Amino acid sequence: TEGELSSLLQALSFGDNKQSLASCLGRHEQVNPLIAALINGIAGSRLEFEEGNSWAFGHPAIQIVPALVAQAEGQRTSGKELLEALVAGYECGVRVSRASKVRKGLHPSGTWGTVGAAAAVAKLRARSPSALYEILNLSASFTISPYVKNAFVGKNVAYTFAGMASFLGFLSNVFFDAGFRADESSLRMTFSKFVSDVFEEEELDRELGKEFFLLKNYFKPYPSCRFTHPALDALKAILRNVSFRRREVERIRVETFQAAAHCDTKAPPNLEAVLFSLPYLIAGMLSFGDITLDTIQRISVQDDQLRKLAARVEVRSIPEYEALRPVRNPARVTLQLKNGQTHVCEVKNPSGEEGCPLSQETIQEKFLSLTVPILGKDRSEAFWEKAIQLEKENDIRPLIALLRLPRDVSYGKGST
Repeated sequence: TEGELSSLLQALSFGDNKQSLASCLGRHEQVNPLIAALINGIAGSRLEFEEGNSWAFGHPAIQIVPALVAQAEGQRTSGKELLEALVAGYECGVRVSRASKVRKGLHPSGTWGTVGAAAAVAKLRARSPSALYEILNLSASFTISPYVKNAFVGKNVAYTFAGMASFLGFLSNVFFDAGFRADESSLRMTFSKFVSDVFEEEELDRELGKEFFLLKNYFKPYPSCRFTHPALDALKAILRNVSFRRREVERIRVETFQAAAHCDTKAPPNLEAVLFSLPYLIAGMLSFGDITLDTIQRISVQDDQLRKLAARVEVRSIPEYEALRPVRNPARVTLQLKNGQTHVCEVKNPSGEEGCPLSQETIQEKFLSLTVPILGKDRSEAFWEKAIQLEKENDIRPLIALLRLPRDVSYGKGST
């Protein structure tokens, strides 16, 4: 109706009200919160270095946090309130994922993450239970159907999926305020018939309030698809104990779970696809000793030596490893040298998981390695010190401002 459209137009028209704008992190710009949620979600996916959750089979935080921060910046929000909204949105998204099984061929980002983002923003806006119910049904109407192959073949549309989840989760709240409603069965139908053909509703509230999936998340040690990490950990362990040259490698066999076995492209077309190619990542680790942001930049898909080494890598799934998921995400690497020596290492769970988490020092190093080149050392360290005690912040807006590039500093040239 005209009334709904007028309300929607008013909600989407921020005009010159700078108090309503949100930051594009690491940049100068402040924009419409919807756009900030979209841009920050895309940016956070670009390096394949985002948080994840094996129990959700995906990456909850990068789909939820951009919308949450965009909303928080437009109002006075304490650190405690932000954390409460994060927990609410995270649990909501992961539990919808646990209840459903995304259809083969779909990327999980942009499906249940939209619901999680909507819930987080709704919590921060102090919605009533009945309003939250309506908003979650609206958000389910906006799930997308992202083709997972785009990630494996290096098509950069894959980096937009998480941003779209944040954008649409935020937008669900805007639509609700403008008077839009969805059928009460929308969430159930979406996740039992459309993006999934299974929806076990009992998973939505199983141990709710007692078990928190946020505490079962992981942080990546390598900037690549999480499925590649068990094998990379195993190879890294071999390299710590054995000395040899890459030309001495006869063959490498990787045994792992089914999803990881899909990362078997031996000749990725571009650098984006390398991040999903176990053979090429293994060749890179053999050549440079590790997989880091720096070594990724040194990898070339045109490098004949890397291509020849990748061709010697065999990746296959085995039932015993598939049966362990998601509690365990294992891989076994067998390295055979031309002199007949064989070296084997099995990893039951990659580093960063619940049972073998990265240390706070390692996470801090990772954070600073990403932010210092853009924001500078002072701003990056100041943010870190406040973020690790977030619950003590009375207003998170000054904290977010630390992640915005000052006007007198060029992008990528942060001050010291």
